[in-house]
Formats: sequence, structure tokens, C-alpha cells
Amino acid sequence: MQSFWEPALPRVQIWRTVLGFALLIGIFFAATAGVFQLGAYVTGAPPRELVSALTPQSTLLFFLTFIGFHLGLLIVLPLLHKRWYPSLFGPSRRINMAHFGWGVLATVALATFLYAFMYVDRQFLDEEFRPRIVAVRPLSEWLVWLLPALAVIFLQTFAEEAVFRGYLLQQLRGRFRSPLIWAVLPSLIFGLLHFDPGTYGYVNAGAYVINTTTTGVLLCLITIRTGNIGAAAGLHFGNNAALIFIGIKGNLEGFSLFAVEMGLESGYTAWSILSQTGFTLVLFAIWWRWMNRRDAIAKPALAA
Repeated sequence: MQSFWEPALPRVQIWRTVLGFALLIGIFFAATAGVFQLGAYVTGAPPRELVSALTPQSTLLFFLTFIGFHLGLLIVLPLLHKRWYPSLFGPSRRINMAHFGWGVLATVALATFLYAFMYVDRQFLDEEFRPRIVAVRPLSEWLVWLLPALAVIFLQTFAEEAVFRGYLLQQLRGRFRSPLIWAVLPSLIFGLLHFDPGTYGYVNAGAYVINTTTTGVLLCLITIRTGNIGAAAGLHFGNNAALIFIGIKGNLEGFSLFAVEMGLESGYTAWSILSQTGFTLVLFAIWWRWMNRRDAIAKPALAA
């Protein structure tokens, strides 16, 4: 497993990692401002309207802002660490597309199960609390945006994986042995960046942080276990791409064909977020047990 983080080993000083991450965040926000200003110039709409991500155009701009992470890595890696972007992928310097495909399939299967579980849920709820699935846009319009949506969602999810399960994971695992540092810490940062009380309210925003932090930890473990970023990228892409088919009404629904309509600050939303977290943990535990039966070297390699 050490081959995954070996590219970071010559320059794992903590000051390099902290400075590198700060530069990545700065470049990301600069790119975000630039994308929305350019979008406002092209469309003639005020930048504030484009931030909503409730139309295909504004959602496209939202996902395009993550190009800032890619640009940041292209600058930070050679500047501070004397290495190149492909070193983030694993020892092969390539994305393992088989791992990526299995990750997508696993997430699609989980999403299908969760929507079926939601259908069972609603049978026990009063009418006013039941989530409803509503049509968002005509099929013809949805098809026009399908390929651009998949492209920018891949750009966004791979940007986050390259930063959190590539750059930070390699740098911290090369410097520290404790999973609390190389798995939990970057995942907590990842989770806190998703804190959005304006959309979910403080309680549900906290539940979402728990969900994204837990998912981040699991993706770190999967990446270390497989020695490649492909599986984590596939899981993340599958999760976000599912929003193209069924999104959440009022939240990044610009590419969605249908959307689940429910109060984003409601107790049911908190239950949905936390139950998804629980099912994800169960799925991970099954996979982890299967991998350890298949290859007994997993545990000592992870602890080394």
C-alpha cells in the first residue's frame, strides 16, 4: 500500500502541506469568482442570480468553479513538492478505470436502495411530512443538458478527490502513521466545507457534515486499501451524478429530471441524511470484510 503515498515522501514537511492547501483554497475561490463573473458577462444576468444553481446554466457554472482545484494542483504540486498531477492517482500514474466503474455501480445500487427505502418511509408519515417526487423539466430539455452535466460533475468530483483523497491523503500519510491525521482530519475539513445552514438549517447542516465527514473517511480508507484514486472517484461521481435523475427540490436541481420535494430543515431531512450515512457504513463494512478475506495483507499494510 505504501506505493500510493511514496510520491509525497521526499517533501512531506507539514509547512509545505499547509501552505499548499492554503494556496489551493485561495486559487479555488479566485476561480469561482472568475467563473461567475464570466457567466454574468456572457448571460447578462447578475452574478448573485447565477449562484442559485436552480437552472441548468447556473448549475453548470457552479460545477465549473471546481476547475480552480485542478488549476491549483497544477501550480502547487511542482512548486512545493517537485511532482506532477498524475502522481496523485497511484503508483500506475493512471486512474484505475475498473475501480472507477465498480465505484459508480456501487453508488447507483445504494441510491436505488435509498429511494426504495424512502418509499417505505413515506407510508408511515403523515401527509404533510411525506416527501414527494415532482417533475423538474421536460425530457427533451433534460436530454440536451445530460452530457454537459455528466462532464462537469466528473470535473467537480474528481477535483475534490484529487485534493482530499489524492494530495492531502498522500502528504499526511507520508508524514503521519495515525489514521486520525491522514483519514479523519482531511475528511473533517471536507465535511466542514459542506456546512450550509442557509439551506438546511443548523441541525440538518450539522447532520450533513457528519455524512460528508464519514464518507470522506471511508473514501480515504478505500483509496489506501486499493492503492489508487479510481474507486473513490467512481463512488463520488456516482453519488453526485445520481442528482441528474432525481435531485433535491431547491438544492442543485438545475440538471435534475425529477426532484424530491421536502422541507430541507425538517426532521425527515435529518433522518434521510443520517440513515444514508448508516447504510453507507454497512456497505463499506461488507466490502472491507470481503477484501480482507480476499487479501489478508490489508490489515498490516494499513497499520504500517
